[in-house]
Amino acid sequence: MIRDNTPVENATEPASAMFRAERSAHKRSRPQRLRRFMAGMLDPRAWGHLLKLVNYYNYAHVRPLRDMVVGPGCGISPTATFAYGERIVLGARVVIGEHTRLWAGPEHARITIGDDTIIGPNVIITAANYRFDDGAPIHDQMMAAADISIGADVWIGGGAIILAGRKIGRGAVVGAGAVVTQDVPAFAIVAGAPARTIGQRAGAPAPAG
Repeated sequence: MIRDNTPVENATEPASAMFRAERSAHKRSRPQRLRRFMAGMLDPRAWGHLLKLVNYYNYAHVRPLRDMVVGPGCGISPTATFAYGERIVLGARVVIGEHTRLWAGPEHARITIGDDTIIGPNVIITAANYRFDDGAPIHDQMMAAADISIGADVWIGGGAIILAGRKIGRGAVVGAGAVVTQDVPAFAIVAGAPARTIGQRAGAPAPAG
């Protein structure tokens, strides 16, 4: 039997050399990272931007939340925003997802949400909107505002938009991305833009008669 005494190349050697090179480069880059960090901390523009963010969070979340009527057991994302909180009423155990916006009217239009309703992320519920058919630039036109009423035990999927004046009945489901331009009956399932009824939720009461 003939043995091959040719030395076998260590297969892990290239990988080890590469690891050592990366580790060395990482060590050399530490002073550079520290200098960039210190430069960022001393940049007045960064602190100015931070103050803008704090001010925005105060007027879009903290201050209106103090003015709202919020029932017990509600779960409200810290990234949700509100306008005219004195005209927003949340029932008990309402859940509001990330980056959801609840905008009541600047003068009178209210948003009322019933108990046990779940609102997903990135939902817009606006009780006021600019008109667009007065023959003037949008900014110069009057706003159209009307109350929004959302019943108890409603589920509103992520990205849905609820427009001014709409009523969503108890137990309804609004699909993700739906644009609600008409009232939604109790226990109806709606989806699409504009939203259309596509089904009925299980457990809906039988029609009378």
